[in-house]
This record gives sequence, C-alpha cells and structure tokens, in this order.
Amino acid sequence: MTKENSSSREVKTMKRSLTNTHIQLIALGGTIGTGLFLGVGSSIDLAGPCVILIYALVGLMLFILMRALGEMILSDLHKNTYIDFIAQYLGKSVGFVTGYLYWFSWLTLAMAEITALGIYFKYWWPNLASWIPGTITLLVLLGINLISARVFGNLEFSFAIIKIITIIAFVILIVYLALTGASTKYGPIGWGNFVTDGGFFARGWKGFLLGFQMVIFSFIGVELIGLTAAEAQDPKKTIVRAINQLPVRIILFYVLAILAILLAIPWNKVSTNSSPFVQALAVTGIKDAGSIINFVVISAAVSSTNSFIYSAGRLLFSINYDGKTKFAKKVGKLNNRQLPQNALIFSTILIGLAPILNIFLGDAFNFISATATSMFLIIWSIMVVTHMKFRRITPPDKLPSFKMPLYPYLDILVLIFFVLMIIILLAFRNYRIPMISALIIFFVLIALTKFIREENR
Repeated sequence: MTKENSSSREVKTMKRSLTNTHIQLIALGGTIGTGLFLGVGSSIDLAGPCVILIYALVGLMLFILMRALGEMILSDLHKNTYIDFIAQYLGKSVGFVTGYLYWFSWLTLAMAEITALGIYFKYWWPNLASWIPGTITLLVLLGINLISARVFGNLEFSFAIIKIITIIAFVILIVYLALTGASTKYGPIGWGNFVTDGGFFARGWKGFLLGFQMVIFSFIGVELIGLTAAEAQDPKKTIVRAINQLPVRIILFYVLAILAILLAIPWNKVSTNSSPFVQALAVTGIKDAGSIINFVVISAAVSSTNSFIYSAGRLLFSINYDGKTKFAKKVGKLNNRQLPQNALIFSTILIGLAPILNIFLGDAFNFISATATSMFLIIWSIMVVTHMKFRRITPPDKLPSFKMPLYPYLDILVLIFFVLMIIILLAFRNYRIPMISALIIFFVLIALTKFIREENR
C-alpha cells in the first residue's frame, strides 16, 4: 500500500506493473470476444453480406472516439479511469452517475460472456447445465485478479496470442480453400456464397440498420486500452501505439474474419445460436476443426470476462474512493498489494447472477447484449462531450502531443453517430425495451445522485 510520510492514508493510485507487451496484447485481444465469435451470426442474419460495411463504419467511429479519449488520458496520467475526467469537466454529479452506469455496463458485458460460455460448452456436452462453466470460470478469474495486475496481464497476453493466431490461421485457411476450389455441403467455397440470395444489401436498408446493435456490442471493450493506463509502466508510449494500431486490428480481426466466414458459408445459412467460426470450420471437413475453434471461442469468452472483471473492479473503486458511507469505505480502498480487492469481489458476485437471468429470460444473450450496447452508447456520448469540454478549456500549450485530429468536427461527427444509433434502437421493437431500460437506469441514477452524494460526504 502506498503511504504518505506523515500518514497511512491510501493514495488513489495503483501499481504500474503492466509492460508494453501486456498493453499491446490486451489491446489486440480486447477487440476479440463473444460479440465477434458468437454475435456475428445474428449480425449476418439481420443485415446480410453488408455486415462487413457496418463493422468498418462502427470501427471507424470507435477509432475516432479512442483518439479523443487517448488525448485526455495522456493529459493527466494520475487519473485512474475515464470517469475521473467526466467528473472534472462535466461535474461530480455527472461523473458519479456515469461511473455507476459504466460499472453496471461492464457487469452486463461479463454476464453476456458467462451466458455465452454455457452455449459454447453445449457443443461437447449438450446436457450440461449452462450455469456450471460460468460459475467455475468466475471463481478462477476472481482469484487471478486478486493476485496482481501483472498476473492479469500475463493471462490476457496468453489468451490474446491464442485468439490472434486462430483468426489469422482461419482467414488464411479459408482463402486457401477458396483458391484451390474446395467445397462444402453448401457448394464451392468462394464469392458465390457471399452474394447468394439477394446480393450485398440482401436485407435492404432495414436489415442494414438492424445489424448495428450486435456490431456495436462486438466492439465494446476497445476502451480497455485507456483503463490500463493507470497500471502501465510507460503509458505515453504504449497507449499511443495501441490506439494508432486500432484500424489495422479492425480490418484484420473483423472485416477479413467475417469475409472468410461468408466465403465458406452462404450468408443465409450462418448459425445464429452457435459460433459461425465453429460452423465454418466444421463444414470444411477438416477433422476436429470444429472442436479446435470451439476451444478458442471458449478462451475468448474467458478472456473477455477476465477483462470485464478487471474493469468493473477498478471503476467501482474509483467511484467510491474517499466516500463516507460504509459501502464506499469498503469498495473504495486498495489492499496491501495496491489492488481494489473488495470492489473486485463485489463486482464478481453480481456477475454471478447471470444464470438467474437465463432462468427468467430463457436465452438471455441477445437481451443482455442489447442492454449493454444501449448503455455504452449513452456512456460514449458523454465521453465525447467531456472531450469537447476538455479541449475548449485547456490551453494549447497544456495539450499532449497526441492530439485529436480535426477537432471539433470529428467529435461532432461521432456524437451524431452515437445519437443516431440510440434513435435506431428506440425505433426497432427488438431493441426498444433494452434501450428504454438503459435510459431509465440512467435517469434513475440522476434522480438518486443528490441523495447518494450527500450520504457519501
């Protein structure tokens, strides 16, 4: 625990134990999770082949967002999370509300991953209770997160290597099979599968708009790059490099991977209740290919859950640091290894409620993912407004060298995009309830802010 000379009061900093390699691999692996491995099937079913265009567009908008967030992060490396910047530039009340919404969003994401794990394990054991894999995973990951951030980084490093190698190998294999004229039960692997039954915009404009929800969900976690800054050994170097490499990762791990799926399987035959990656390899006839990719898909879900536990624990700690209530004093402190132990434990317990949601909602994955998407659209919009306020009041000589390009025009562009996405989710019945739920939670938090903050004084 860090101490001051004349006091044993905890200082709001965490140990910088994540190396450049850790940050780069966490950044790479953070963009590859259940949203891609499982959710892409729903996106393809709703939008058709033009889902590739949706991934490229959403990826571009989130790259712009990360450039804005990167500039803020590097302006003050003493801050632990984005919420600290929101509180400084938009007010403590806004920061408090956004912090809890952000924390709850990470919990929701982890619940989606735990739910997906139950689906993945049924590939091998169809009768296995879906709550068993998730519960065991949570207990193991909590133990790892309670050791040190470096152990977390080492684990994410390993998971990221598995995911990256698998996707690259998957793309190369499908392209090779297409060039050599290989076939599946659906016919030859190639462009014919891509344009079958309606062409690029097979589902029309409605399908194109419906495809955005799951695609946005696929990208959630990209801002984990910034959340690692407080524990990075050389953040000025590693954060800039990780953000600038984001477009390459989007092209390689999303656009090319989905293109490979659509070369192997006709878009209207892609599974929506299992991983399309598993399906694509299974139909190639390669022995045990489906099982191999299913193992990788499971590792991706475990990796994402690990990241979300990490993020949720640090957010809950940051929100409650120096709070005066019993709860705030418990979760707003670091242990003797400079880790937010109590915040990590409490967050993991709530994530463990995911199986209960499955009991009431049946297949809860789509509902949970839509709710998480809705919450993040609100949060990202607030982050953009925060950056605009930051730039407006910060003197030019106080800005970091890693500046947001074309300010304020790109901020306005990405803010308009997020608002349009919120309107789209409200317009379509499938997404309306999750979006309304997210808005209700946001406004309830605003209503309770005055009371909660008074209790924390």
